[in-house]
Amino acid sequence: MKKTILFMLALALICAGCHKEPQNIDIDDGPGLDVDDTDWTGTVMYDGAEYRRRTDVKTVLFLGVDNTATAEFGEGIVGNNGRADAIMVFITDTKAKTTELLTISRDTITEVDVYDGLGDLQYSRPMHINLQYTFGNSAKRSCFLTQRTVSELLYDARIDGYFSLTMDGIPVIVEELGGITLTMPEDYTKIDSRYTKGATVTLNGEEAERFARYRDLNEFGSNEDRNARQSWFVTEMFRQMRTVDDLEDKVERILEAADDYIETDVDAETLKLLTESTMSETYKVPGEVRQGQFHNEFYVDEEGLRELVIKLFYRPV
Repeated sequence: MKKTILFMLALALICAGCHKEPQNIDIDDGPGLDVDDTDWTGTVMYDGAEYRRRTDVKTVLFLGVDNTATAEFGEGIVGNNGRADAIMVFITDTKAKTTELLTISRDTITEVDVYDGLGDLQYSRPMHINLQYTFGNSAKRSCFLTQRTVSELLYDARIDGYFSLTMDGIPVIVEELGGITLTMPEDYTKIDSRYTKGATVTLNGEEAERFARYRDLNEFGSNEDRNARQSWFVTEMFRQMRTVDDLEDKVERILEAADDYIETDVDAETLKLLTESTMSETYKVPGEVRQGQFHNEFYVDEEGLRELVIKLFYRPV
């Protein structure tokens, strides 16, 4: 169990209560998805074929949180609980014990629920998905709000749990691990002159945080490059954590050091399943980046997303 928990911490390194109840979200009629019934074992018609929602998967939402960010929306509405700047879904096949990773751009424009400081819903409107986190009045509430919004974006795909890490927790954990060794697949010299393509570098805590967080704000679409870098970082962390010999000896120190930076509701069974699984494919929500009035905006390719949701969460009848 100790190795399981630490494994979850490693995956989270790259990332870092409302009026509706969580879980058991019925399948809604979304574009291109004709629903025959509304329970979790219901069927949908897609592209002339019938599909049934998979029951052999466990899904966990990972959030990397910048807890220093705030956002003002007028009329006394201020989101002050930070932002989820890294958003990923781990989809684990419980039978094959393989895990697929789905990344979601923080700039994705989708319907976000805006709450005041008392937790009362004020309105909903399209905005960056990472802002959903800011409207919770606790880490737990923010995680739930984001979990629900991500599920809705994915045509109500069920998400079984969440795991978040604030960005200032990355250096703490990496230092306890003794650093992270990476062989650069691309040229990342904008981040550090040592990060040439093919170079093998061991990053300390501060370097790992910078590597995960870096983004050129003057470059159009730079967040998409960061998403790709973070996805690769995840798979590398996954691979390395499975080869550490003295991992269990370090667990207690890491858990103690990281406790203040983590929020999760993932149960022990799911943690164990993730540890035993093998990372397979990595996907991203399809779409395109456009220049908004003030910031880049990512607009989902709905047809591409429908196809991907069917692939990841459904099986032919």
